Amino acid sequence: MRRSSRPFAGRALRLVAVTTLTLTCLAAQQATAAPPSAGGEGATAATGRSAGAVTADELAQQVRGRDVLPHLEAFQRIADASGGDRGYNRPGFTRSVRYVTAQLTKAGYQVRQQKVPYTDFDVTEEKLTARSGDGQERDVPILMTRFTPSTDADGIEAPLVALPDGRNGCSDADYEGVAARGAVVVLGRNACGFGLQQQVAARAGARAVVMYYPTPSPDNNYRLMGIPRENFVIPMGMVSQTDGERLARQAASGDAARVRLTLRAQDVRRTTVNLIAETRGGDPDDVVVMGGHLDSVPESPGINDNASTAGTVLRTALAMAPHQDQLRNKVRFMWWGAEELIDVGSYYYVENLSPAERGRIAAVINGELLAPSNHARFVWDPGTGGSHELAEMFAGYFDRKGLPYERQDPGAIGSDHLPFQEAGIPAGGIDGGNLKVKSAEQQARYGGTAGQMFDPCYHQKCDRLEAIDRTVLDQNAPALAWVVARLATDDEAVRTVRQAGR
Repeated sequence: MRRSSRPFAGRALRLVAVTTLTLTCLAAQQATAAPPSAGGEGATAATGRSAGAVTADELAQQVRGRDVLPHLEAFQRIADASGGDRGYNRPGFTRSVRYVTAQLTKAGYQVRQQKVPYTDFDVTEEKLTARSGDGQERDVPILMTRFTPSTDADGIEAPLVALPDGRNGCSDADYEGVAARGAVVVLGRNACGFGLQQQVAARAGARAVVMYYPTPSPDNNYRLMGIPRENFVIPMGMVSQTDGERLARQAASGDAARVRLTLRAQDVRRTTVNLIAETRGGDPDDVVVMGGHLDSVPESPGINDNASTAGTVLRTALAMAPHQDQLRNKVRFMWWGAEELIDVGSYYYVENLSPAERGRIAAVINGELLAPSNHARFVWDPGTGGSHELAEMFAGYFDRKGLPYERQDPGAIGSDHLPFQEAGIPAGGIDGGNLKVKSAEQQARYGGTAGQMFDPCYHQKCDRLEAIDRTVLDQNAPALAWVVARLATDDEAVRTVRQAGR
């Protein structure tokens, strides 16, 4: 089949001198398909039917929640045996790689590992002790913000100050009358950005920032990322909202509050891997990429984030294995490494594709947080181009199933689809929500609890198998599989995406 002659129009990307992956394939099977409309009605449109191949509906029926669940159970066992997490630089990730590889190999796939070098940030000490005016001390759990400066080895001992009510630390004027020079400042994260808040505190003379993230789950704590690191000029760490507000009250009480703060870390060069397996059959000039990140943050087992997608990608690959010689378009299944360090694996993969290899990728399907306990359903839709056409396919699927959803800009959730979009490759996907808070309207639409986060276990130890909403998994996993199968079996669907452009 002829692929689109539309030239690659993505922005220039930094190229790294590595050997590019060479992916072999068999000749595509020839078949005739009737042209469907995206998500439309009728036998061909509704099923994504391609003569002689599995249909999209048939494949989706093999990627239900109960089909994905055994893989989530395996990832949970791996986390439990690996210190409670599957972090990108830890044993749980390595064991996850082995598990996925073994499953794919047993199904007849050839699995490749792409080695991905990256700079890690090893925290060696993070400790905060608060002391009141009467000399009483208490330790406060703190998480050092990645890629921010370290304190001296002896740490910082300094007064603790907070801003008056109504000031958020986003402007220099917020520090008028505040004795911030030489102090440690406690701040609540604000929409202006924690990077800006840290810079303003530094200009006011603060030696360090202790920050908390106001959420409806006040005991949660989140390790943030200081990117770009040149914008972070003083040490910074995160505490829970409960602890942060208590520190702020103590600082504002005039009780001569002081803290001892030690935050120490170092850069370490490491290598992670991307896992790659692709179908034998299908047109190599119209490749459909289905991906999900395999790592968790080091503080969490990462079952919703993002074993829910990694397991769905794996189950889709296993379901497609008996039919892979009958596909119209090649499918490339990918599991990304170090996504939790800002999409390290996917950026590396895209940056090391040649222009010709980029042009052969017709579409990318990704997913995140598919089954949180207080879910919504977001379809990523930029409103134009090939990515919009992919959103229309998801919308058509959910419309047929009678499932509610809403559209959001793809940039609203940072994940592995973004490197492809930035390179001009159409990308689509769905998520169930993370740190955002469910509205009353969304409660009426999806159920659950308004005023609470979609995923109260996001990046927490409680992101375990028992926190997964299995009904939602049963709704969202087949949707990803259906869109991938539709693109794999239907020339017209791919043509529609390509002709729509970026």
